[in-house]
Amino acid sequence: MIHVGFWFDYGLKYAGGVNYFRNLLHAIHAVAPDGVRTTLFIGRDLPDKLEQEFARTTQVVKLDLLTRGTFTWFVHRVLYRTFRSQWLVERELRRHGVDVLSHPSMVEKLSRRFKLIAWVPDFQYLHLPQLFPAGYVETRTQVLRDVHRNSDAVVLSSQDAFKDFQAVLGETAPARTHVMPFVSQLHLGEQDEARTAALLARHGLPTRYLFLPNQFWAHKNHRVAFEAVALLKRRGIDVTVVCTGWMKDPTNNSSAAADEAIAVIEREGLQQHIRLLGSIDYADVLGLMRACVAVINPSLFEGWSSSVEESKSVGKPILLSDLGVHREQAHPKAHYFDPADAEALSRLMETAWADWPAGVSAADESEARIALQRRTTEFGQRYAIILREVAAREHPAAASH
Repeated sequence: MIHVGFWFDYGLKYAGGVNYFRNLLHAIHAVAPDGVRTTLFIGRDLPDKLEQEFARTTQVVKLDLLTRGTFTWFVHRVLYRTFRSQWLVERELRRHGVDVLSHPSMVEKLSRRFKLIAWVPDFQYLHLPQLFPAGYVETRTQVLRDVHRNSDAVVLSSQDAFKDFQAVLGETAPARTHVMPFVSQLHLGEQDEARTAALLARHGLPTRYLFLPNQFWAHKNHRVAFEAVALLKRRGIDVTVVCTGWMKDPTNNSSAAADEAIAVIEREGLQQHIRLLGSIDYADVLGLMRACVAVINPSLFEGWSSSVEESKSVGKPILLSDLGVHREQAHPKAHYFDPADAEALSRLMETAWADWPAGVSAADESEARIALQRRTTEFGQRYAIILREVAAREHPAAASH
């Protein structure tokens, strides 16, 4: 029996991380690999509803160590940042009988008693260094090199990210490195007309709208979408764009970008055209996606886009910034535009608004579910293969010795 512990030390405001963990644990549960036991370690601030959802696929253990603001959490951060100590982490792993620790953020090395699977979500800092503090590029690069040296496996979400990792390490074929694209589940029950109507009424929305479900962070590039709406308005075309997601970047890197985007709304009088719902329940996010005309993702950078995967899973078309990783995701109903070109996006939005239906499409969702089942199986099996390789392999530190 391999007991793998998933260590969520990212904070609940990292919605992409929460969704990644729920999707990965769902996929592992779906394929039910023999001889594998999973536990999710997470903070005590996990909402009851989300805990119940996780509990359907894995054991859930809530710790003070992972609860921001607690004394234990504070002590761990001091020990980690000062000495790179994982003493408190290893104490919990021993107490719960964990063999492999998977996907932590602030664990880059463990004693040889445990195996470590690291996850690097993306390399945004290489592509948009202006969004990070001075000296961050060099510091983060060294951390990632240490992570690779001390981990039994490193998981990346795309071939695009793999190229970045090659550059960080200065190696063409990094050892113990795996590309494992994640797959987004529906995590929502049937969405009939009555439920859809109730959802729209609850948020005060019309029946036709375009949907932009990205966090309000600098690289998410809301401004170009808002400028496209302004261009349409000047041409006498009134569209509605609904936005969900945190309005403030927890890293405080996007205040200027957010202010610029909001300024477009105010300057162009788009208050009735752009609806900012903020962070809402994830089931509502997926419900709004299933009922929209089309999804929009204008991002300047992604590691592996959740909104692309989600829209693929529900069979919705998407207006998508032309990035290498977005092309790699191969959404079958994607329409691409230059993320710096508001005019190009406005033309796609005009076509979608004029010609594409709104509402839940049973036929499109049925077709998407067939592909989703296959992709989910591949996702879960891929992780099981990596886990078994790690469990059977000699620790990298011992191998180098």
